[in-house]
Amino acid sequence: RRWKRRPQPCGRGRQSGTMVTGNHVDLQGLFKLAGTKESAAAPPQRKPGRERSEELRQKGNELYRIGAYEAAVDYYTRAVNADPGNEKAFGNRCAAHTMMKSFREAVNDADYGIRLSPSWAKLHSRKAVAHFYLKEYDESVQAYRKAVDLDPGNEEYRSGLSQAQKLGGSVERMIQKKAMEREQRRRDEAAAKMAARVSLDRNGASKARASKESVEKERAERYEKEVIRYKLTRREAVTKWRASTGEAGWPEEDRGRSVRVDIFGNLRGKCQVDGSGCNMWHRDIDSVHNAWGNMEAIECSNCGHGIDKHENCGQYPLNEPLKPRHMGSRYEEELNIPGIHKA
Repeated sequence: RRWKRRPQPCGRGRQSGTMVTGNHVDLQGLFKLAGTKESAAAPPQRKPGRERSEELRQKGNELYRIGAYEAAVDYYTRAVNADPGNEKAFGNRCAAHTMMKSFREAVNDADYGIRLSPSWAKLHSRKAVAHFYLKEYDESVQAYRKAVDLDPGNEEYRSGLSQAQKLGGSVERMIQKKAMEREQRRRDEAAAKMAARVSLDRNGASKARASKESVEKERAERYEKEVIRYKLTRREAVTKWRASTGEAGWPEEDRGRSVRVDIFGNLRGKCQVDGSGCNMWHRDIDSVHNAWGNMEAIECSNCGHGIDKHENCGQYPLNEPLKPRHMGSRYEEELNIPGIHKA
């Protein structure tokens, strides 16, 4: 009898500290173990912006001391980005820009720093130095005056003030220059507003012109449609009238009114009463003065029968549609003619 050998569990499964038992793996235990390791290695927290800004500024100061001004400006800029309220970073970058002869950038940094710390005398003096090298002596004198007022015992500030004054710097001239700049700025703003208003008026006029052209085009199209409908209606009525009366021409008109049309505007043909002998309607214009109050207006002057006894050939408009004014209409002149009546 042959005996089958039973499979033995992995030898490593018997080692202490593992999660393997026989052919089974304790996944829950592995996850717990992994979680314990991850929690033990937590990432460090980010430093506050003010602290990071000061560290970057100190690195910039170290570079400034060895003359690496461009690299120092880079670190000062990082410090400003980390904390825009760090006035010392603006002051240090102002000094670095001055050493690089970027005097306009130095003035801008000094202005930002002075907004944050108006009582910092050293930053006023750095601004004065930048203005001095830009040959803006009036601005330099004003900045030096502010630095001296904040720190009266500083001889360096007094020496710079006297030197700027010797080269023609004056606070009064600076005040006048500022006033002139404000006046010029006001004039420029007024001119810009006026130009914008003129442009707006031109745009409004062009839009009004375009709107007027659109309205005139719409009226012209409507007039053309009305003329076509007018002619088509007359042609259809005349065709029926010719078939009814045997005439070949057009209905007669008397002083702008057709004698073959009744008071309702319908073209009438022959009389349908047997033995009347009237082959077409006739309306006596002279004998009819009050059409709506006179029965003769609805009776044929040839046979005496009413309009209901004559064949109705359809509407027969007498007046063409009025042409729009922009197409050369004489509508106003026609209305001003005394005694005119449009039937």
